[in-house]
Amino acid sequence: MLREREQVLARINQVMQTMLSVAAFSAASGLYHYPHYQALFASKEFNFYLLLVSLSAWIAIEYSGLHQMSREDRYHEIFFRYLKVTAISSGLIFTAHYYLDTRWIDLGSLTLFATINLVLLYSFKAFFYRFMQLMRRRGYNTRQLLVVADNSSADFVEELMQTKDWGYRIQALVTDSREVRGRYQDQLDVYDSQTPLPQLMNELVVDELVYARGKINYEEINPLMATCAERGIVFRLRPIVLERYGLKAGYTIFNDNPLFVFRNIPNNYLALKVKRGLDMVVALGALIMASPVLLAIAIAIKLDDGGPIFFNQQRVGLFGRRFACLKFRTMVVNAEALKASLMEQNEQDGPVFKMRCDPRITRVGRFLRKYSLDEFPQFLNVLNGDMSVVGPRPPLPAEVNQYQKSQNRRLSMKPGITCIWQVSGRNNTDFDGWVKQDMEYIDNWSLKLDLLLILKTFTVMLKGTGM
Repeated sequence: MLREREQVLARINQVMQTMLSVAAFSAASGLYHYPHYQALFASKEFNFYLLLVSLSAWIAIEYSGLHQMSREDRYHEIFFRYLKVTAISSGLIFTAHYYLDTRWIDLGSLTLFATINLVLLYSFKAFFYRFMQLMRRRGYNTRQLLVVADNSSADFVEELMQTKDWGYRIQALVTDSREVRGRYQDQLDVYDSQTPLPQLMNELVVDELVYARGKINYEEINPLMATCAERGIVFRLRPIVLERYGLKAGYTIFNDNPLFVFRNIPNNYLALKVKRGLDMVVALGALIMASPVLLAIAIAIKLDDGGPIFFNQQRVGLFGRRFACLKFRTMVVNAEALKASLMEQNEQDGPVFKMRCDPRITRVGRFLRKYSLDEFPQFLNVLNGDMSVVGPRPPLPAEVNQYQKSQNRRLSMKPGITCIWQVSGRNNTDFDGWVKQDMEYIDNWSLKLDLLLILKTFTVMLKGTGM
């Protein structure tokens, strides 16, 4: 019954937000075309766009999940989700305008609509969210919890106690932990683990059961899940292993089989597709615009010592896939053969070889490395799908063979031409620093971060701080 009521409220919420988007479009159109708004409102085109705004707003709100009455959202998260809703709605309307070419819609009116729409939707949600927080603090709209805990979940229990805005109230705490019992026995009803939990569910009002033990006992949770399913009680599981390894949980259906998915790499399908599209645009644009310079570089390399223009080296890509990484040749032809005699002069720790004054580098190569021009052929690797414009440094197979277990996660994203290591003093960073920066990129990846790193890379190239 409670779940059905929440679904009804979610749809009412969705209808109200859709109506706000329609109001925002009407207000923006009227203001932008004042004093000709009467002719606008009477036109068939305007009625068509009202219908389009309604549909696009409904779809965008559904896609973003903003119709749901979530207790745990934060204000900045809500704002950015509404930013996405506004972008989707405005994009659909602009696409329709592009094909229909109506005189009432242009970039100016759409910009005004996007601004008013964002302000209205966020203000509505923020006001409603704040109102519900105040109501929960006063004891309304609360969820009664039965929590099963141990020593590892002491801090988690404290968070539940302190976040009154979310409206969670612990009805009873089941634990054998002396620490947890001692901390909460004066504030909560505390039971030991021998207490039959189905009996407690009969005696208490329980909306949700939270299993927060550090070690999952499947013989214990299987009957608990069955009991919760029989009674319609929400069962929540806190697997501490996710926190230990930085994993994020998901859920999917594979050929009618439900599967839990645990990953610690970016998994936003749409954003990753946009990243691939950005790779193609940047790579093609860079190769076309720089083609005269690339031709001059090829001629200079050939005239310098008569050797090959390109250096083709096997590197390790996504999840261990091998590929031929292209660069302009910056070293003498027999550079790999000379490497063994220079190993004692290696200035890097770990499996990477690096010398600041490497005698194998040619005159042209030194210039190319200074301005990072030697890496331009890697845009061909990007077009081929082996690399990305931004991503972890592509390692050699010999380097990967010496990786520690935790360092293998560098292979969980496509390697890139540039990344954090490229724009933050790559020559002053040791191998462990490279790994740390690559992990930082993977853990914090976003399209915004990619664009920022691309812009910073241009600055590094212009300054000539490569090598």
